[in-house]
Amino acid sequence: MPDQAAAAATLKFFAERRLITADEAGLVSELFDPRFPFAAAIGIADSVHVQVKVADIAALPHEDILSQGVTAQRDATNFRKYGFPDGLAVIFTSGAIAEEDLIPGAVTRSLPYVDHLGIDLREDSADSRAVYDDIAARAVAAGWRHVRQGGPQTPVRGCQCEVPEKSWVYPPNGPDGRNRPIEFAFGELELIAGADNSCDYRPIDPAHPLARLVPKISQTRAPQVVTLEARPR
Repeated sequence: MPDQAAAAATLKFFAERRLITADEAGLVSELFDPRFPFAAAIGIADSVHVQVKVADIAALPHEDILSQGVTAQRDATNFRKYGFPDGLAVIFTSGAIAEEDLIPGAVTRSLPYVDHLGIDLREDSADSRAVYDDIAARAVAAGWRHVRQGGPQTPVRGCQCEVPEKSWVYPPNGPDGRNRPIEFAFGELELIAGADNSCDYRPIDPAHPLARLVPKISQTRAPQVVTLEARPR
């Protein structure tokens, strides 16, 4: 389980540099509240990540961020991930990462902003599977919306890596509210071999008024994967 106090200090650093807002940093602290509908998932999480949309990856204060104790990092076109020893990862991206990015006028927030929060469930065991499979029911009971992505035969592809499946939950206050979508990534990450950089978009909130306008886009993928030797943070 990630360390809440250390993660809060790390996020304060990013808030001071205006890469996230203090309010967005506070959303991470709320994940650790015992009343959080998905507290069971946090209890077994290997890490938590915060995905931030920015205008230009090259403009990030890279060396300043590395000085904060980064333990792992990954870079790709329009993508940079920083992992911290507290179990928090902060990911910066530019360009389209969510289905609403494909719809003119669907995104109303100004850059930079937090697109979503992520809870990483790397262990695939009977107990963790039970927690993961319960997410949809918990979402419905709490008034959240739920979308499952991927599955055993169709892993979900991100920048450089694939994960077997994801569940996405969307808060009751709607797509323009204070809260953000939450991603539950289940299973080990696998590094993608080859030069194909295509990836799966975050599903749009089913309650978004423009959800029906999401384009139907097919992407070609390189099938070869190799297992990472260590769990990225």
